[in-house]
Amino acid sequence: MIKKNVGVLLPVASLPGDNGIGDFSNYAYQFIDWLKEHHYRYWQVLPLNPVGPGNSPYVTICSEAIDIRYICLADLVDMGLLKRVPDHHKNTSQIDYDDVLSFKDKYLRKAFKKSTYNLARFKKENPWSVPYGKYLVLKKINNNLPWNEWSIFDIPEELKNEANYHIWCQYIAYKQWNKLVSYAHSAHVSIIADCPFYVGLDSVDCYLHQDEFLLDENKRPTFISGCPPDAFSDDGQTWGTPIYNFDKMRENGYSFLINRIGFLSKHCDILRLDHFRAFDTYCIIPAEDENARRGEWKVGPRYEFFDKLYRQYPDIKIIAEDLGDLFDSVLELRDHYNLPGMRIMEFNIFDNIEESDRVVVYPGTHDNQTLFGWLKSLNEDQINFLKEKFNNPRNLYRAIFDHIWNMKSYITIFQLQDLLKLDDRARINFPGTVGAHNWSYKLKSLSWMNDVKFGQ
Repeated sequence: MIKKNVGVLLPVASLPGDNGIGDFSNYAYQFIDWLKEHHYRYWQVLPLNPVGPGNSPYVTICSEAIDIRYICLADLVDMGLLKRVPDHHKNTSQIDYDDVLSFKDKYLRKAFKKSTYNLARFKKENPWSVPYGKYLVLKKINNNLPWNEWSIFDIPEELKNEANYHIWCQYIAYKQWNKLVSYAHSAHVSIIADCPFYVGLDSVDCYLHQDEFLLDENKRPTFISGCPPDAFSDDGQTWGTPIYNFDKMRENGYSFLINRIGFLSKHCDILRLDHFRAFDTYCIIPAEDENARRGEWKVGPRYEFFDKLYRQYPDIKIIAEDLGDLFDSVLELRDHYNLPGMRIMEFNIFDNIEESDRVVVYPGTHDNQTLFGWLKSLNEDQINFLKEKFNNPRNLYRAIFDHIWNMKSYITIFQLQDLLKLDDRARINFPGTVGAHNWSYKLKSLSWMNDVKFGQ
């Protein structure tokens, strides 16, 4: 059965790519063609920002910048800026981020030297790009230390063009991304993008807005983000990012946070606000603690923030990531602005839940097992429960898939891995762990395109 509100979650990095990673290449355009042909109306991507520690896109050096790994080098050949680019780890199924960056940076620098584009307009329309370029140069000459450990704050004359190189890369990245978004619109496919709540300490965001974070006299965090102990963890979770100083932010109308969200919303159709609950109540953990046992909940900016956000960006479309054990006040904040929340069926399928057209339904997100991996991990009692619930189907996976497909929802999003019935070897992220198994899954090709039958 064709539905008009179904989409697919696939990180850009997980697309096939000729240079070791998915990027804004012809594979992305072919993927959009496939979405259109099979009546999928949404493509949800993860943050496109430069990846941070552990290659996570959720802690970045700049919340407005695009990771230059996503730049399609073949497009620069078409522009006459490069003669040719050889394939590089084309058929790999796992991304080596350092290797990709080293490879692409070499060719991007060659293209930059041949480019005659005047960056003045891009700098004016993207004022964040100038301090970003400078930040990368300063970080390099300070031995890649975070800004609060720098000793050099001026760029030598001979390195000033290096800052322009980084800005030029952002010009190319946004040119390619905006072209891809326009192509999606022509195919009647809407883009759902993702906005992390926090930014990293080692970021141009924190460097430029130091007084809007809880830092001590040495510019180190006094508190860090996370979640206090709950039924799932005796120690809670520590995420390590600095905490916003909302009292200071209030003085200038939360301009940094509003402008950041507004900017990202201009380059997509719908923006998912990760960790939405923190706008209502957020956890602070003493920075010196190894666990979150002393974590405390504090009241966030709540309605004051969203009133200002909607006054400045009245047409912004938001999905509230409202997962986990929440206070009633979080749900009241969400519902006050009529924001759709999220529902993960791997968590909820054993319950008798009321269906709603105000939720975005997922079998699982990038932080969950694939649907097939999850089904394989269930014990015998859970399998028997599901068999009984779905009237002993011959194909339990298909029965669960069809149930989710046909649920009432605002939007229903399937990971591509669930359409392909892939197991946990294709999982994107294992929260709470660090290693090459996270954020590295990549498709080898698009040969599966004519074989997918689910939902059709």
